[in-house]
Parts: sequence; structure tokens; C-alpha cells
Amino acid sequence: MVNFINSWAQGIIVAVVISTIIEMILPNGNIKKYVRTVIGAYIVFIIISPIVTKITGKKINLETYKLPETQETNISIDTNAYIENTYINNIKKGIIENIEQKGYKVALVEIGIDRTEENYGKLTSINLKISKEKNDTNEIEPIEINIREEPTKGEEIQSSEIEELKEYLKDNYGTENITIN
Repeated sequence: MVNFINSWAQGIIVAVVISTIIEMILPNGNIKKYVRTVIGAYIVFIIISPIVTKITGKKINLETYKLPETQETNISIDTNAYIENTYINNIKKGIIENIEQKGYKVALVEIGIDRTEENYGKLTSINLKISKEKNDTNEIEPIEINIREEPTKGEEIQSSEIEELKEYLKDNYGTENITIN
């Protein structure tokens, strides 16, 4: 019995000394409280384990208590899809802002990106549907009721304006494949 108490006390002393050294090495910050929690759980395990073993006669085998396996691959796939979606949406937002600053209204933006490993994320195509905004905001436009199936079009955009927009997008976004309207 004395040997049991002696080895138990030695185990507790070693665990406390090791945990104190680990706490002194750690920098102050958010992670320190988590490490203290783990160390506290470890010390509680060191204290309780010999008592449980003595009472039940069975050793505690931590290998039988396995944590559930994480689905890391699904998480990384979801994260990659989220990052790609955010990237595409930010590019679309930038294109819309730049085109609207030039006096056009953007109805649709579609972009294509390269998904090959060597050029991942590079723009491969831009497809725009735009119309010209009228500059006179003080005038009230007459309301026309159109019963036809096809939508009405705004002011026509000249081909020189389209070419100018294509050059602008080519210079700023680095893609040759640009379709407007």
C-alpha cells in the first residue's frame, strides 16, 4: 500500500512540474487558457486513474476511447468552394462598379476562371449585358406600356463604346475573351 501511495504521489508531482514548465514556456494569449484546461484535465486523470485502477482492478486504457473521426476532406472542399465563390463574386462586383462608373447599367455579369493547377483563378472569359444609363436624372421619363413579348431596350450602345469597354476590361482583368451584349 505504501508503494502504491508513493508511486501515485510521484506521478502527481511529475505531472505538476511538467505542466508548470509548459505554462511558463507558453506566451500570454488566447491559447494559454486552452492549454491550461488540457493540462488540468491531464492532472485530474493522473490523480483519479490509480484510484479507479485500485478500486475496480482494471486499468484505464485510453486507446478504447477514440474520438470520432473528423471529415476533414469535406471541410476543406467546402472551404475551397467558399473561397472560390467569394473570389468570383468580388471580381464580378469590381467589374460592375467599374462599368457603372463609366455610365452604363450592368444587367448581367458572367465570368469564367481557369481551374487548372498552373493557372488556377485566372480569368478566362467575361460576358456582360449592359445598357446605357441616361445622364438627365431631373427629367421625368414618360411611361410606356408595352404589351409585346420582347423586352424594351434602352439607348443603343455604339460599337466604338463596346470596343472601348472591351479594351478597358482586357487591360484591367487580363482576358481576351470578352463578350458584351
